[in-house]
Amino acid sequence: MKKMRFLSLALCLCLLFQAGIPASATEITETAPSAGEPVQETTQIPFGRVCIDNGCRTINGLRPLIGSDRRLDTSQAVFVYETNTETVIYSYNPDTKMCPGTLTKMVTALVAIENSNLDDIVTCADGIQSRVPGSSQKMSPQLKSGEQLTVEDLLHGLLLESANDAAVALAEHVAGTTDAFLTMMNNRVRQMGCTNTEFGNISGLDTATSYSTARELAKIVVEATKNETFARIFGTALYDIEPTNMVDKKRELKTKNYMIDNHIIQQFMNNQVTGGLPSYTENSGASLACTGEYNDMRLVCITLGATRVTNEETGNVATYGNFEEMTELVNYLFNNFKTNRIIYDGMAVNQWPVAGGECEVVGQAFVDVDTVVPAGVQMKNFIMNYNVEGGGMTAPIRKDDRIATLEVWYQNSCVTEVELYAVADVRAVGDTGVSVRSNGDDGGAGGSKVLSVIGTGCVIVLGLVGVYLAFNSFMRSRRRARTRRRRAERRRSR
Repeated sequence: MKKMRFLSLALCLCLLFQAGIPASATEITETAPSAGEPVQETTQIPFGRVCIDNGCRTINGLRPLIGSDRRLDTSQAVFVYETNTETVIYSYNPDTKMCPGTLTKMVTALVAIENSNLDDIVTCADGIQSRVPGSSQKMSPQLKSGEQLTVEDLLHGLLLESANDAAVALAEHVAGTTDAFLTMMNNRVRQMGCTNTEFGNISGLDTATSYSTARELAKIVVEATKNETFARIFGTALYDIEPTNMVDKKRELKTKNYMIDNHIIQQFMNNQVTGGLPSYTENSGASLACTGEYNDMRLVCITLGATRVTNEETGNVATYGNFEEMTELVNYLFNNFKTNRIIYDGMAVNQWPVAGGECEVVGQAFVDVDTVVPAGVQMKNFIMNYNVEGGGMTAPIRKDDRIATLEVWYQNSCVTEVELYAVADVRAVGDTGVSVRSNGDDGGAGGSKVLSVIGTGCVIVLGLVGVYLAFNSFMRSRRRARTRRRRAERRRSR
């Protein structure tokens, strides 16, 4: 009996020893991918393209916030872009190739600014006026062969009065010839990503074939206004050129953009418009590129090909087309739209169940996202579409693992896409937090495996010994019983 008690105690100790070895040391556990490892997207369109191909994010967005229905009476193409939030608010025929007309001079000015100094002295080459169409707009008085002006003077003549002789003087100063300068202009717009733009001359006159689109002209304005000199002159209303070596009186320049100045025409003046360049040719119609600021919005607006109406009796302009329709457009935009922050850095946006997890996982964003919205819109008007990594989540999940992406939609336009990350760890059910995972380093796990084998062996050996002792004890008890019966029979026989 003492042996049996000893055996029972030994068996218990071995079982406790075996139970103390972590089960995970003898099993391979599957771990979730680490943050930053390649993950499989659940949508056919890669992350970052949905809000471009099906939305209004970035200047290449194909679905404007408020759609592409025609809103202006005669403009053949329109594009409105808000630069702070990178939102395409409205467009109409944005990628239709059209003649840019005088808007070409925005690139003429930018290339001249980038390749010269403002105080450089430009000497007008001999016969300068022979390289300018006689009926086109010129400086007043027009430039003379040998006349000297600064680059800054000529830039103001180019952008305020659309002077074509100023364009020739700048081009020849920078590149030697107008053809060489034209090559520089076309190369510069290609650097901006304008693949549907080609200029046939440096001024935009109808004497050559030129084409661009409303979207790409907006790209040009965005890029050009990053240059402080261009942005300043683009928004200048009045400028004086002092007498030169060949002209003894001051040239007083007044912008032809009537939306930033009321000295010539008062009705179009708008304090929210910060700069612009108008255009009118018989082939291209009336166009206008302008910038504006209001309510934390910085707009770039392009209208192309509006109809200009002239009074047949007086010959005066009855309807400019570009100014009336741009006025209608900017008033509508500034009165009916605002910018809103729809995603905050650190914002928890949703939670999901985790297969085999102790709790749900919460996803948070690590960016601030602003967008333009109609003035009365609230967050409940946005639609949130979530794409969970791999179609579902399984424990364990680590804090800051990318777990999903979010698409924010307003009506038919995706306004942004955001990556979402786990706020905290989600452990698997039954995980005590001290188990050892196999991660390719088996130094600790190897020792545990040896102990596990020893413990298992001890249990087997002790089990066999126990069976032997139990069988031996059983046989002894039978022999003792037979001996007692024989003694009892002998006593009765006496």
